[in-house]
Amino acid sequence: MMQDRERWNARFLAGDAQSGEPDPFLVQGCSGLTPGSALDLAGGAGRHAIWLAQRGWRVVLADISNEGLAIAMRRTAKLGLSLSFRCESATETLAWALSGGIRFDLVAVFWFLLREGFGILPRLLNPGGVLVYRTFTSEHARFSGGTPAGFALDPGELHWAFPSLEPILCRESEGVGEFVGRAGQAASRAPGS
Repeated sequence: MMQDRERWNARFLAGDAQSGEPDPFLVQGCSGLTPGSALDLAGGAGRHAIWLAQRGWRVVLADISNEGLAIAMRRTAKLGLSLSFRCESATETLAWALSGGIRFDLVAVFWFLLREGFGILPRLLNPGGVLVYRTFTSEHARFSGGTPAGFALDPGELHWAFPSLEPILCRESEGVGEFVGRAGQAASRAPGS
């Protein structure tokens, strides 16, 4: 965990991963949704969390990088927005939400592979809640030079990753997998919750 934090802190300090513009896929995936509670998981400098908050969402921004979150905090203060921040690994954020019975109307995961969370993410959604997920597949050009694809989806993986969600959109193109799915009206809950 410390290595991940140090690696991402170094990237943010070097000026990387600091875009303030939301990914167009988030905008597409959220069009028509009524603002509610949202989790931006592994959200870095907060470009998605800020965009959502500007549209009336109550957002928890979680990331392992304290430098990324510091950027997000400065941006939100400058814009007069209010977000909740969690500086921890994605696994810790999932455990926090599950143990507290916390549910969201929207969960956004961008450019981060969390296979061990595939079974948990749907359980964090309120009935009718939406998961928006976008990341690289192993067919992306960045993995063609022998770079380990442990940080990438297998081709077609998102098609079966969230069987409890109703798929709204699921596609792959040029080594990028995209998924938008909705929880049923009787959204799954953790046993005993």
